[in-house]
Amino acid sequence: MILSILALLILIIYFVFFVAQFFNIIFRGYAPFVSTSRRTLRKIIAAVKIISPAVIYELGCGRGRFLRLAVRTWPEAKLIGVENIFSLYLLNKIGLKLQGSRIKLLNKDFFDVNLKDAALIYCYLNGPTMVKLGEKFRRECLSGTQIISRSFSIPQLKIDKMLIIEGKKVYFYKV
Repeated sequence: MILSILALLILIIYFVFFVAQFFNIIFRGYAPFVSTSRRTLRKIIAAVKIISPAVIYELGCGRGRFLRLAVRTWPEAKLIGVENIFSLYLLNKIGLKLQGSRIKLLNKDFFDVNLKDAALIYCYLNGPTMVKLGEKFRRECLSGTQIISRSFSIPQLKIDKMLIIEGKKVYFYKV
C-alpha cells in the first residue's frame, strides 16, 4: 500500500514537471531542461582559472550538476544555483539537503538576481535568453567576472576562448 502511494506520488511529480516544462518552453520561452554530462562539465571546470574563495553562480541550474562538481574543485567557493521552475528547485533542494551540501539554491528568475559579486557564472540556456543575459552581465558584473555559456554565444561580449567538447561549443567570456 505504501509503495503504491509512493509510486503514485512520484508519477504525479513527474507529470507536473513535464506539464510545467511544456508550458514554460512554449509560452514563456524558457530553455528546456537538458542536463550536461559530468564528463563535459569536468572539462569545462578544468578550463577555468579562478581564485578561491569566489562566488560561483549556475543560472537555470536544474539539478545543479555544474555546482555539484564545482564544490569539489573549489571547496572554499560560495556556490549559488538559481532555478525558476519550482518543481526542479524543490527536487534539487531536497537532494542537496539530504546530502548535506553547502550549495545554496534560489527559487527565482535569474533576471531578478544581482550578480555583482560573481567571479564565475555558468549557463546552459537558449539563444534568446543569452542575448538578454548579455545586457545584464554588462550592467552588473565586475571587471574580470568569467562567464561560461554552453552551446549559445553572448553577442554583447567578446569571446575569450571557445572549446568544442563532445561536439558542442562552449564559450568563455571575461567581462
